Amino acid sequence: MLSEDQAFALLKRRLFIDRGLDCEQYKENYLKRRIAVRLRARNCRNYLEYLRVLRVDPEEYTQLLNQLTINVTQFFRDKDVYDKIRDEVIPGMLKSKGSVGSRSLRVWCAGCASGEEPYSMAMLLDHVLGNELDNWNVRVLGSDIDDRSLAVAREGVYQDSDLLEGMDQDRYFKKLETGNGIAYQVREHVRRRVKFEKLNLFELEGRRHYDMVMCRNVLIYFSRNVQARIVEIIASSIMRDGYVVLGKSETLSHASSALFQAAFPRERIYQRVPGTVRPGVAKGAISG
Repeated sequence: MLSEDQAFALLKRRLFIDRGLDCEQYKENYLKRRIAVRLRARNCRNYLEYLRVLRVDPEEYTQLLNQLTINVTQFFRDKDVYDKIRDEVIPGMLKSKGSVGSRSLRVWCAGCASGEEPYSMAMLLDHVLGNELDNWNVRVLGSDIDDRSLAVAREGVYQDSDLLEGMDQDRYFKKLETGNGIAYQVREHVRRRVKFEKLNLFELEGRRHYDMVMCRNVLIYFSRNVQARIVEIIASSIMRDGYVVLGKSETLSHASSALFQAAFPRERIYQRVPGTVRPGVAKGAISG
């Protein structure tokens, strides 16, 4: 009979072999808390019983992956962060672009869940650029590993439509009558600037030149050494003076702080330190 630790190790191995999720990157306590939810749902007393459920009911893998990758999000979450991006970061990026004659802005939202964050950024860039928007090539990438969340994101229909003060709701949302009342669909002129992909954080070979990476409330799920690798990969994917935005409960390690300097520390907005990334650091890396 396997011990509980052995059964837990086997469960992690099965997740990697059958679904490609490398559990070794996550904090162990986080994994155990999330898996425990599914154990209770399937009336399993231990990991070994749950492994038997996975063997006879492969659909349970979908439920487990949804539980492990759950992400809480909303439009313009932490408004003070978006206020700072609107008032300080975007104007700084536009000035930098103007100095080199560029009219391209690229933002990557990692771990985007159901899509509110990438749409928020697309709306914010639309709001700031105003009548100049058509003169810019604005592209926002939203990535996640949860197919169900990405399906919601691509549809672009939500129950809430919260915006920053001064933004016009009718410009960004179309009201829909549904069986559950009023819903809000992101308007087409915003949606066409946003692309969604199923993508692990480490699958970034050939992805470069982002002006900003939103990686909020993602690092907290990973161990310190994996966090450092993620930050290196982001740094290798970002413009020489680009920005990374972390979650309010996240900070850069001392080693990672060599790659980014705190631009607005209270809002966890960091700017890349030019010339500090080893060439090819993202090649052959991990998943997220």
